[in-house]
Amino acid sequence: MIYSEDELDLRLLRFLLSGEGVHVNVSELSRDLDIHWATAKKKLQFLYDRGILAPPFYPFLQLFDEYPLLVLVKADMPRTQGVKNFYRDDSHIFAAFSCMEGFYNTFLLEFFESLEDYHSWRSEIVKENKIPARGERTPAQSEFFSNRLTFKYEPNCFIHKIVREFEDQGFVELNGIKIEDNTFHILEKVMKGEGIRTNYSYIGREIGANRKTVKRRIDSLLDKKIIDRPACYFPNLLIPPGYNLIVTMIEARSDIDEVKAFLERDDNVPRAVETSTERYNFLVFSAFESMEEFFEWGEKLNSKFPEAIGAISKTILSSRMVHLIEPQKVSLGFIERRLWNIKS
Repeated sequence: MIYSEDELDLRLLRFLLSGEGVHVNVSELSRDLDIHWATAKKKLQFLYDRGILAPPFYPFLQLFDEYPLLVLVKADMPRTQGVKNFYRDDSHIFAAFSCMEGFYNTFLLEFFESLEDYHSWRSEIVKENKIPARGERTPAQSEFFSNRLTFKYEPNCFIHKIVREFEDQGFVELNGIKIEDNTFHILEKVMKGEGIRTNYSYIGREIGANRKTVKRRIDSLLDKKIIDRPACYFPNLLIPPGYNLIVTMIEARSDIDEVKAFLERDDNVPRAVETSTERYNFLVFSAFESMEEFFEWGEKLNSKFPEAIGAISKTILSSRMVHLIEPQKVSLGFIERRLWNIKS
């Protein structure tokens, strides 16, 4: 980590990644949309309260370098509140879903520094009784990938598709909630990072630095691509409310660069990773409102590359079976460990 020995930067990152001191400038939104300030505030709060959007924060782009090991796990886990709390609180679990996959009822996305780190963590959570020992459940099935081979990471790519839907029908519906008129325009703006402001003075007071120092350090973090510019995101980072997440392995027998470019352009694919797992070249995370829409997407892929696409393996994760996890939990957990190491 470039900033592992710089305590001030780490404390600054803790604020930026959590969104503390980062806010939507409602006055700017109201001017841009020519609506009253109170109306803009009410509509933004509606999007928060109904679980459509999370408040703004700075994404931690450095995370994939710090945690290069991505583990996809199918597990047999008890459906207890203690286990649900473990999913929510553990700083290595990026996402968790209930599923129905043979012997398995749980699908997890986990981030680690190394295989050694992963195995140590597995031993510790059993010792601490956070999950049952192997003898009490079906052994988990784990697949390993490199976060550093991620070639697309665009959680807000869905906004392009949603804008087209709004232009066609005058509203969009997310998780059964109708969004129209200026409420939609507010959603569009804040997801594109418009109208987001950082309170440099407040953060400076909290971390013991002046306003200019805070701004200069944030600019440096942005320039070095440690963080990205702030925006609002969906509460489940890679999935719009009411959509289903599809984790797909794709075999491209030829035209690999063209298939990769297709995935990079696709507005239903927030994340894609190169891999060499069995016969597969790509690990793709996509999200769709319905399975029919996913199958149409698959047909489009096959028809565009009829000679190139071979086997496709998919895991379907329903929007109704997701365990809600704070989108920045893993990033913040990493920062806290670095601060602990410095202090100890």
